[in-house]
Amino acid sequence: MRLRATSSLFLFCCMFLFSCHEKKENTNKQITLEDLSGWNEKRYSLSSRKIRRAIDSLRLLTSGMYADKYTRAYYAARSPFLWIDRFGINERADTLVNRLEQTANATGLPSSCFRTEELKKHLRQIRNLDFSSGTDINTAYAHAEYLLTKAYIRYVCGQRFGYIDPDLAFNSLEKTDTAQKAPFQVLYDIKTEKADKAFVQNALAAQQSGDFETFFHEIAPKGRLYRQLVEKYAHTQGTGPKRKVAVNIERSRWRTENPENKHVLVNLAGMNLQAIDTKHEDTLHMKVCIGSRKNKSPMLTSQIERVEMNPYWNIPYSIVKNEIAPRHAGDVAYFTRNRYRIINKSSDEETDPATVTASMLLSGQYRVRQDNGEGNSLGRLIFRFPNRFSIFLHDTDNKRAFTRENRAISHGCIRVEKPLELAVFLLDEPDEDIINKIRTAIGLPPLEGTDEKATDETPGENTPLRTTTQRFKPPVPIFIQYYTLFPAANGEWGDYPDPYGYDDLLLEKMDAF
Repeated sequence: MRLRATSSLFLFCCMFLFSCHEKKENTNKQITLEDLSGWNEKRYSLSSRKIRRAIDSLRLLTSGMYADKYTRAYYAARSPFLWIDRFGINERADTLVNRLEQTANATGLPSSCFRTEELKKHLRQIRNLDFSSGTDINTAYAHAEYLLTKAYIRYVCGQRFGYIDPDLAFNSLEKTDTAQKAPFQVLYDIKTEKADKAFVQNALAAQQSGDFETFFHEIAPKGRLYRQLVEKYAHTQGTGPKRKVAVNIERSRWRTENPENKHVLVNLAGMNLQAIDTKHEDTLHMKVCIGSRKNKSPMLTSQIERVEMNPYWNIPYSIVKNEIAPRHAGDVAYFTRNRYRIINKSSDEETDPATVTASMLLSGQYRVRQDNGEGNSLGRLIFRFPNRFSIFLHDTDNKRAFTRENRAISHGCIRVEKPLELAVFLLDEPDEDIINKIRTAIGLPPLEGTDEKATDETPGENTPLRTTTQRFKPPVPIFIQYYTLFPAANGEWGDYPDPYGYDDLLLEKMDAF
């Protein structure tokens, strides 16, 4: 039975009247000793001090979710109990447990996330005064109090910000190849909203007021993709497929910037790109090649500022260090074949490859640059956007790569299948003069029916190509993300492999809750 009337009053008179640690006003002044005489048993005696001691032990246990630090801090500060009142464990506990079970069942969260079965066991023990299993009453109350708060804070933080912190998950995953101040590679560079102390304080205020439903509504994920994935989860059969939906539901909880009217979405897992203009209800789709598993393309957000025609390729130092210096230093034929030039950074003068040693290339005083034009690894068009990784979207001289199923083959940059179409799409207005400028610069004839004089600017066979730039005004937001399930243009779902193993990583962390 539930603790009510005389039995519950006795238990909490013991705790609140006789504890030297919890000094609260006695709300049971009409209770007499005769009322309590039948319950004067040691095994039913509550002690705030003993409950606190048991909670202190629970605080020392290993935690699997970032939100647990707020639970530990709350009880370390000797803050008031949240779920214990003079009637036992208050009914807000039942409201919470029901919500936790509904959310876990609807979104594929593991049962370990909220430990609802353990919670229900302790609640039954307390309400039935059943401590025959060896757990004493104070330990049962401590577990119920602490686990309810832990589950509550996990739930509100998880629903509002995600149960897994992507910064913690991805940016401590792979070590850098040199001893730097930041020993791990940054693989996630998206401004994502985070839980903080102020949010948790608001959540605790909502708990104390008992107004769960209003607060739960406020923190619920609002994104369309989240709703679509939850609906898909409900109609998915099989443990493996359901877990795949569940991990993408978790990704959709991470609150990021909202796309503007015109934006670019790159899905690394799907190895595809969508350029979307919601204002004009227009979308451009294409395949992309992404970084290999060894050279992962990072998740990030930025703004595409410009497209460059006929770019040179300044080869990243990591490629010079790992591939060119140890294998090809002094190999004139290699540099000639690939149209690579070695430039002295201080003088900006070209250096004969025959005279350059591996140690010189590794010194950082030289850069290796590939000539622009045909055969350049960047192709004829490159899309620049600010980022810390020196990556970009670009054309490629290897068009056959787009026929491959596994296109995780680059050093980190993203090769696009239709660079010219993308450049035109990103223009604020499709001005024919600008389009012809781009076409002419890369050796294509002007659009039919337009001024043919633009062809006069096309360089001859032996004429050096000129690098030119077209800026996008305004810059176009780009979102590089990773979803192994994502709505396709035809209304179906794109179901993609997991080229970087991120599904496995997140599922492992979810299972560790």
